[in-house]
Amino acid sequence: MAGKVFVSVDAEGLPYIVSPLQLMPGRSLFSELRSVATRLTRLAAALLVEQGYSVVVADSHGLMVNIEPQQMPRGVEVVRGFPRSLSMVAGARGSSYAVFLGYHARAGVDSVLAHSFSSRVVYRLTVNGLEASEYLFNALLLGEWGIPVGLVAGSGELGKEVEQYTPWAVWLPLSRSTGYLSSVSPSIEEVEEDLREAVKESIRRSRAGELKPLRMAWDAVEVCIEFMSPAYAETAALMPGTARDTGRRVCYRAASVEEAYRAMEAMVYLGGFTALLTQQMR
Repeated sequence: MAGKVFVSVDAEGLPYIVSPLQLMPGRSLFSELRSVATRLTRLAAALLVEQGYSVVVADSHGLMVNIEPQQMPRGVEVVRGFPRSLSMVAGARGSSYAVFLGYHARAGVDSVLAHSFSSRVVYRLTVNGLEASEYLFNALLLGEWGIPVGLVAGSGELGKEVEQYTPWAVWLPLSRSTGYLSSVSPSIEEVEEDLREAVKESIRRSRAGELKPLRMAWDAVEVCIEFMSPAYAETAALMPGTARDTGRRVCYRAASVEEAYRAMEAMVYLGGFTALLTQQMR
């Protein structure tokens, strides 16, 4: 066996995904998301299995039940369900390298469905002062575990960030934004052809020793969330160890990226709980 490859699958950076009607179970166009996510994940996973790798696929969007597991090839484990600890990177430990599929730009970037972990509650997320996308925070945590990112495929506007932080990774744009709720993508046949070549190149780079874990020379890691509402920040600040420095911003100082990531998850869940409660009151 060649080792393990971890595949984290998000949604908003997939081709043709442009509307909230596609993003959650029960929405009228959710079947489109399931079809695209399953089709592209199966292609990537099958290529990796053919090359001797075991594969762990983490269904990593929303309620994390977007991929049809019965469509995955033999040799693939699927991590499903929400909430779960270390949500988008659950199951990654011990991997030779990681593939990020369907990833998107961070909150505040002019890109289709751009957000950072929760479009409902998070206005801005920073890690030691760096505005952090889901790609960056996940890459930093994997890097702390010694796992390099070998391939990122997603919204075109994420490309600059990938080239800045993980230039050794294969970058594959799957869409080009024409607005927050619109984008342009090639045909599914062209997308599959490009993804097939990108996966092959990631395997080559891994075996050639060209991939590197993303590591920063940090003594401590401070994660800060600026929430959409002061009410969300107020609830998040109930978590021990947090500091609320403005009406909407809450920070947590950690000894490691993993601790900071767990703190981020907890603060987002607390803020999200308040968001649900306040919406029910309207």
